Amino acid sequence: MLRRFVPLGPSLVIAGALVLVAAAALEMAPALRAWFAGDAPWPRGALLDALVAASAVLLAAAVLLTRRSLMRAAAAEQAVRESEERLRLVANNVPALISYHDREQRYRFSNRTYEDWFAIPQADMHGRTVAEVFGAEAHGRMQKSIERVLGGEQVEFELTTAVGGRSRTLQVNCVPQRAPDGAVFGFYMLANDVTALKRAQEDLRFAAIQLQHDARRLEFLAHHDTLTGLPNRAMFHERAREAVAHARRHDKTAAVLFLDLDNFKDVNDSLGHDVGDGLLRVIASRLRACVRGDDFVARIGGDEFCVLLQDIADPREAAAVAQKLVHELGKAYRIGEHAVGSSASIGIACVPQDGHEVGMLLRLADAAMYRAKQAGRKGYQFFSVVLNQDAAAAAALADELRAGIVHGELFLVYQPRIDIATRQVVGAEALLRWRHPRYGVLAPEAFLPLADDTGLLVPIGAWVLREACEQGRRWLDAGIRPLSVVVNVTARQLRHGSLAEQVRAALDSSRLPSESLLIEVPETVLRQIPEQLEEALAGVAAGGARLGVDDFGTGYASLPMLQRLRVSAVCIDRKLVAGVPGDNERTGLAKALIALARGLDFDVVAKGVETPGQREFLAEAGCRVCQGDLFAAAGPAEEVEPILRAPRAA
Repeated sequence: MLRRFVPLGPSLVIAGALVLVAAAALEMAPALRAWFAGDAPWPRGALLDALVAASAVLLAAAVLLTRRSLMRAAAAEQAVRESEERLRLVANNVPALISYHDREQRYRFSNRTYEDWFAIPQADMHGRTVAEVFGAEAHGRMQKSIERVLGGEQVEFELTTAVGGRSRTLQVNCVPQRAPDGAVFGFYMLANDVTALKRAQEDLRFAAIQLQHDARRLEFLAHHDTLTGLPNRAMFHERAREAVAHARRHDKTAAVLFLDLDNFKDVNDSLGHDVGDGLLRVIASRLRACVRGDDFVARIGGDEFCVLLQDIADPREAAAVAQKLVHELGKAYRIGEHAVGSSASIGIACVPQDGHEVGMLLRLADAAMYRAKQAGRKGYQFFSVVLNQDAAAAAALADELRAGIVHGELFLVYQPRIDIATRQVVGAEALLRWRHPRYGVLAPEAFLPLADDTGLLVPIGAWVLREACEQGRRWLDAGIRPLSVVVNVTARQLRHGSLAEQVRAALDSSRLPSESLLIEVPETVLRQIPEQLEEALAGVAAGGARLGVDDFGTGYASLPMLQRLRVSAVCIDRKLVAGVPGDNERTGLAKALIALARGLDFDVVAKGVETPGQREFLAEAGCRVCQGDLFAAAGPAEEVEPILRAPRAA
């Protein structure tokens, strides 16, 4: 019960002090009364009693204050002990190494995780060194980092070591403890086990690598044939489009070779598909070995292959490559235990002779390949009858062209011309196409040479004039603002002598205003123009139609002749436009031609504008009217009509 109240010692001191005060009071009281009453002198002994009583009171107060101070100190110590106990409890339940070390790297505190990981009792950790706990080899790798901590730095490092019989990767953080004067007299160390995290990171890195590998594999499969490893049809189309565009921009020749094996079905049927697959792989290898590094080989299906020849000098080079392929593919093959014989038939379509559209070139090369098979197999044929010099094929294609004229297979597409200063459409060039029943849509390069040789060019030209003028009238009737309808004519049409009459007839029948028709002739026609052609052109101008010169700067036409013919517009050659602004020579020539044409008061038109850089150069050089895919691709009248109606087209 006494422990519930004040301690016994201080209580006795206070009680003794109270007794002394009471005794002194009892002793002093009679003497003081007598002194006050005047019956006795001042009681000298009373002063001593008062001092004794005061001393007792002071002693009791000192005892009480000391007791209170000791109680506060005890409470503070208890709070510290409880705080340390809580911290130790937390530290012992954290799955990480927590410790404090002196400058000799001896442990002065460590949590229970050390016992769990290193199997060293916690009581035995005090005084051990880092080297004793982690081992000499691991300590050697930690030493430099610990020395930096003892030098006053806060250090973080990774340590992979064997802990408790298993390998662990530790993320170690060390923080120095400083004295008031800044000296380091120890450091704290926290080490987290990041083994699982590192393993997860490694798994993630491996998964990312695997994902990249799978993506590359899927991309390869999307663009390559799995059997031969060659590019497939989709990739061939992509590369062929680039090659054709390059050939068109730089006035180069390219060729598409379409190969079909002559007896592959017999090999498959007689020897089995495994032998057939082996034969295809060997053929793919031979094809790659027979062409240049810049050329492109693809398997487009079954026993069909394509070869893209880029930047060749002329079609004769394609013929030489085809002949080499026929020879190499005709050699004997050894597939496993089987000796296999095979050969190939090849069809060739060329740029620019057969057009500039990849799908059309493939169709034409395929058609030429079938002609090679019909001619006895193991050979090659051009699609172009001019290149083949094949009278029978030329006659057949000419008959098809005549039938196409009758059946309405010829049609026009239109490409707008844009005034880049006002961004308005000022004209549309009529471009001829043939919708062949077997080959699809053919560009004029594929059949106009034949039409020229067979006399079909003049009636085709007359039809183009009529159709273009009628379309121009339809646009005017539909409320589209007046614009120039551009029609190209050839030397054959001029020499025929009826061009002026055809122009007047087309204008009269369509009721198109004559100033809305622009007739363009190649500059090469005007270089040494005979009197007959000059009269034909003068007749066109007299009928009210305007004259323009195409491919200006390539034919060295007489400038006085152009003025005499009342030429109103010139078109910069598309090969010059393709070279600006990167090619210094072409850029300089284009600037000079534009300046010359403007000095002669000609309207200047640039064809084949495909990039913003070309447009900006032409605008700065003074060329206002541009035409090209940058603004609008050629298309049927109904497709380009919204562009013609738009307030601004570019």
